[in-house]
Amino acid sequence: MSKANHSIDLIKQMAEYDANYIRLLKLVPQLQAYFDKSFDEYLDASCEDISKDLLSNEEPEKVLEGLTAEFCIADLENSNEKVTVEIKILEAFKYTTTLEIIQRPEFKKWMTNPSMLVRVYHDASTAEVVSYQGHRNLKSKYSQPNHKMYHTDEKMQVNSFLGEWLTHCLKVGRSVKAPELTFTT
Repeated sequence: MSKANHSIDLIKQMAEYDANYIRLLKLVPQLQAYFDKSFDEYLDASCEDISKDLLSNEEPEKVLEGLTAEFCIADLENSNEKVTVEIKILEAFKYTTTLEIIQRPEFKKWMTNPSMLVRVYHDASTAEVVSYQGHRNLKSKYSQPNHKMYHTDEKMQVNSFLGEWLTHCLKVGRSVKAPELTFTT
């Protein structure tokens, strides 16, 4: 049985990275601060002295570190719990940001909840998964079979999953910080 050669579609891969970047900008508006340098909007009032020092130094983007955006994507039946996706800014540098994206609550009975680290490259307007479920340094192409049992195009599949996950958040997600609205008639 001959093995079909797998070729990497770089255009498709970069299009996915670019689309994920756009999705993240919609979900995490704080990332827009890189375009207009409006980092002062995100000063923490409780640590204003420290935050102002960060703004005055050469790395004003550091004020974004620790900020989170959380979205409810489903309500659990027979429970008050909600399924949420949390996007947290772990590191912020001049041209890159590292995000942690996790889903809660944990469903250990049925599956492992998705979690990933995503590197956002603001100068290139792209976002790429750098770690998925603790697996780091994914290659664009794997031979078959391989000792970790990765798919031939594991990196592309993980980045496509990120795109589907972010699209789901955009379509059905609602911000956890948004007030609940009740209508009376």
